[in-house]
Amino acid sequence: MQDDEAGPSLSLGLFRLSGLFACVVIVIYIFWEMFSQSAALIRLSMTAKKFPYAERCDASGNPITTGEPNCVDLGRYQVVYGPVIKVFRRACSGSDGAPETLILDKASRIEISLVEKSLSFRARNGVSVHCIPPNLSPERSN
Repeated sequence: MQDDEAGPSLSLGLFRLSGLFACVVIVIYIFWEMFSQSAALIRLSMTAKKFPYAERCDASGNPITTGEPNCVDLGRYQVVYGPVIKVFRRACSGSDGAPETLILDKASRIEISLVEKSLSFRARNGVSVHCIPPNLSPERSN
């Protein structure tokens, strides 16, 4: 696309500028999809939908005997799958604290990703991730 003129034409400059703008938009979209909370929620929802549940729980996470299998114990988290996915954060054994509901809309992206990775790990390996209390290094938790 070389012209006979000494400098680039206005149309060539606009073409280059639009190419640069398109590249910037694509890079921003990729980063948004990788690091946003909504993308983490979508990944968690997709993983939870594909998971083969074996336990039955009510909406509060209490075991029941009837109904479809819909919950899984992941060690630090318990996931109850239904029209609304509920995640309960539990204290590790030996720690104080009652289970608390993790409100996914208000949870951090990192914690949502931890739940999603724990669910994926359980689906692949058939075992839960060991419960490590927060703010402890692995050396201190043993």
